[in-house]
Amino acid sequence: MSDSIASELLQKWANTVKNGEPKQVVNLYHEDGILLGTFSPKERVGHELILEYFENLLQSPVEVQIVSEHPHVFELAAVNSGLYNFITGGKTIEARFSFVYSKNDTEWKIISHHSSVLPET
Repeated sequence: MSDSIASELLQKWANTVKNGEPKQVVNLYHEDGILLGTFSPKERVGHELILEYFENLLQSPVEVQIVSEHPHVFELAAVNSGLYNFITGGKTIEARFSFVYSKNDTEWKIISHHSSVLPET
């Protein structure tokens, strides 16, 4: 199975964030998915709490610039980890990420997403 699907899923997430519609972003997540977001200390499990995170984040325009990625795809799961930048309010915030995707029938959903600010060296 090609690792490109994990890259496509990451790009779809980045484009959806840029579109600024929190509900569209949440639809990319599994109903029981977990988000450990870059800009929140809370563990967010399920659509309701993930929506709350993105409603707050997307109050201002946000662009995600993918810097590097390391995708791996299996029959019913995919993982993609790497670095990305959040560009918002004239600032660039460097961060690292890990996405885990689960495939149900023909649809891929984010089951786990961890993102954190890149530590300074």
